[in-house]
Amino acid sequence: INTPETNLLPLPIGVSSYKRAVDEYYYVDKTLMIKDILDEKPVVSLFTRPRRFGKTLNMDMLRTFFEATSEDNQKYFSSMKIWQCGAAYRQEQGRYPVIFLTFKDVKSSTWQESYTFLKEILRSEFLRHQELLASQRLSEAEFYKKVLNNEAKASDYQMALSKLSQMLHEHYQVPPIIIIDEYDTPIQQGYLHGYYDEVVTFMRNLFSGGLKDNKHLQFAFLTGILRVAKESLFSGLNNLQVYSLLNDKYSNYFGFTLAEVQEIAAYYGVS
Repeated sequence: INTPETNLLPLPIGVSSYKRAVDEYYYVDKTLMIKDILDEKPVVSLFTRPRRFGKTLNMDMLRTFFEATSEDNQKYFSSMKIWQCGAAYRQEQGRYPVIFLTFKDVKSSTWQESYTFLKEILRSEFLRHQELLASQRLSEAEFYKKVLNNEAKASDYQMALSKLSQMLHEHYQVPPIIIIDEYDTPIQQGYLHGYYDEVVTFMRNLFSGGLKDNKHLQFAFLTGILRVAKESLFSGLNNLQVYSLLNDKYSNYFGFTLAEVQEIAAYYGVS
């Protein structure tokens, strides 16, 4: 469809970066999801959808909107629907520290390989928040250094979400947002390769510490393909809202509506 003569924007197939999608591609505006979240204030939300429904792109949109960074991200939203919703919504932009984890590449055949991978993902997120190294407000500064220096034990890594959210809250004086993309990939691999019990124990403790009754949490968003039984993974997590294909809530923000498809077709001259 896209040729130099037409000057039409390409479709962001396989693009999971919100900034890149907005800058370089035809982006279907899903930013009213932010308004719904701010109106509803669900503490922990799990969105389950098949592949290719825009889950990762939506999570990156939420991160880009909410995260406090040195870069001014307003420009990525000023022409979007969320910006027309009023000052109360605009002032939420860039206000929160964010913990962002993606488990999409944890596809190992043994628990040891998976565990090494999970540790590295958690350590990388600690590294991303190096502003904490110089903070005078932390009550868990030694824990932070232990993870950075590869001296943490398995039990420490299971507390990583809980501890990092506490440290970010102490440093910024604002509770962080936790975003976990494809939470179920390591669990699915454990089921396929015979280490389900080990991976579920690890993930249950990780999620329980970070998401259950965590006073250092503003919101948490998880995406996945499967809904793993609450009893095995989210036991006792009474603040979890699950939005699957069977829910109308938030359904307009994953995949495309009929009106959006008609608009895309018209743009490319194939109505």
